[in-house]
Parts: sequence; structure tokens; C-alpha cells
Amino acid sequence: MAILVTAIVIYGMGIMKGQNIGAFLANDFTVNGFMNMPKAILNAFTYAGFQCVTLPTIVACGAILPDRNSCSKAMWISFVMNAVALVLSVLMLISWKGVYGETTLPTLTSLNAMNANWMVVVYGICLLLCLISTAVTTTFGFVARFENIRVLKNVENPVKKRIIVSAFIIVVSMTISMAGLTNIIKYGYGYCGYLAIAIIIVPFLTVGVYKNYHTENVEVKEGVEVYENN
Repeated sequence: MAILVTAIVIYGMGIMKGQNIGAFLANDFTVNGFMNMPKAILNAFTYAGFQCVTLPTIVACGAILPDRNSCSKAMWISFVMNAVALVLSVLMLISWKGVYGETTLPTLTSLNAMNANWMVVVYGICLLLCLISTAVTTTFGFVARFENIRVLKNVENPVKKRIIVSAFIIVVSMTISMAGLTNIIKYGYGYCGYLAIAIIIVPFLTVGVYKNYHTENVEVKEGVEVYENN
């Protein structure tokens, strides 16, 4: 909740203090028109794909919802929360585009330009919390998935198994981090997004839609049969 509230405050303040978004968009459209639309669509799918990479950790850390309505409700709540935060962040970054340029952390650069020192501190704390929470869920999900693999079958103590798997993923993560934050964001996030488009988004929009439609029809038919039998 602290991360969410802080993000909304930062985006709101940035939008108010930044340049006129309407004028910027109008000028950009006058110069470029729809020239950047294909790239924008690709970037949208890439970003969605990168976000989908976190699905395994969500599945490993989540609980099974009791029915279809609960699933729909949970997804709509998640959609609204993420959509609002994402739209506000995009609007804020548009209004400060001339300030942060190609920096790795544009929000932090924009905050420094606003002379909002107290928000820089709060943002730094929340950013650290984001990283820690992601690390914890990733490690937990990795342990849940791989603690019972054959390589560890001779390790009888479950705690030792989890320690070994946790240590492995932490070492791998620290090794990757040596590439630097800029390279990880520029290349790692992008490649993860492209991979997820192929193995997650496209299957969701094709096979997933078909399976959901088929499941709904089966449930309806079963419900009709039960009703008729009664």
C-alpha cells in the first residue's frame, strides 16, 4: 500500500509540475502523425510480455480462488490498479521527457529536477521495498517449483533443500546483476518481453480463449442436464 500510494503521489505531482501534456502530444502528432504507432503497439506487447514473466511467482505464492466469479473479480481489481498506475506514470513521464532523456531511472531523475528532496527519499525507500518484495516472491516461487527435483532427492531434510535452492537462485541473480542495471533493463527486460509474447501472450489469446470458451460451454451443458434431471 505504501508503494502504491507513493507512486500515485509522485505521478500526480509530476503531472502538475511538468510541461503541458496536451501541447506536447499535439506537437508530437503534428510532427510524427501515426508514424510511431507500430512501435508503440510492439512496446505495449513487450511490456505486457515482461509483466507476464512474473506469472510463475504469482502462481507459486497465490491461493486457489473458490469459483469463476472470484477469479473475474480479482482480475478486474488487478486490471484497474495496474491501469491507473500505468496511465499516470506514462503521463508523468511524457511531461518530463525533456529532462530525463535516456536515463535508466527516469522517475528518480524527474523527482530530482522537481527539487522534491523528501520525495526522492521516499521513492528510494519504496523502490528498495519493490526490489526486496520481488526478490522474495521470485525466490519463494523458485523454491516451490524446484525443491523436489531429482538432483536433490538424496537431501532428506526439506529445510536444507530449500536453503540449497534459495542459495542457487540468489547466486544466479547476483551474477546477472553484474551486467549492470542499464543493460538488464535495456536488454534483459526486452528479451523477456519478446519471449513471453511467444510463449505466454499468443497462447493466452488463442489456446487460452478456446479453452475458456470450451469450459464455459461444458459447464452450461452440465448445468442444464442437472436442472433437467431434477
